[in-house]
Amino acid sequence: MICAPESERDLASIEHDALLINGHPVHIAPSVLADLDGVRSFYAHLSDTSTYFRFFGIRREIPEVELRNAVDPEVDEHVTLLASVDGQLAGIGEFIVGSRSDEAEVAFAVADDHHHEGIATLLLESLVVVARRRGIKTLTAVTLWGNTGMLEVFRMVGLAERTFVDEDGVVHVAFDLLAPDELDERSAERHVRAAQAASIG
Repeated sequence: MICAPESERDLASIEHDALLINGHPVHIAPSVLADLDGVRSFYAHLSDTSTYFRFFGIRREIPEVELRNAVDPEVDEHVTLLASVDGQLAGIGEFIVGSRSDEAEVAFAVADDHHHEGIATLLLESLVVVARRRGIKTLTAVTLWGNTGMLEVFRMVGLAERTFVDEDGVVHVAFDLLAPDELDERSAERHVRAAQAASIG
């Protein structure tokens, strides 16, 4: 019997169902090569604003090698999780390990018709689980000052963070995964609110 690499087994165990803040179900799962077309289509249909916030510019087409590296589970330094609502891809969260093996940069994109539903928060929570399993001590992120939705996610997720804004208006965030945090408590609170919304709906 051929066993999957440990990194792939770790990713497989992260797959789960959750509730958005509006009570609707969402499925979180690691990407696989079969998701390539879906991810390509997802980025192609993002609005210019969402594309700009994700890539700091308008990208009409994502290079094929970049897309493939993002979805291929065998590319250990690039972890991508997908959030699907009603079978449709609604959000992408990923981290890329840099020159330091204990540090990785996170990035997110959410479909325009699914903003403010908690998708990025759920993806970040799951990426933290994977990162900690892999010995990553720090997650970093960069975003634009105008991306208030993403900044709110970073502030409210419950992780210990340091933030500064550079002279170009770019916000740099660092999450210390070894420091005490409130991630689990905040996550439990979000789950309760989502369950309440689901019961009302």
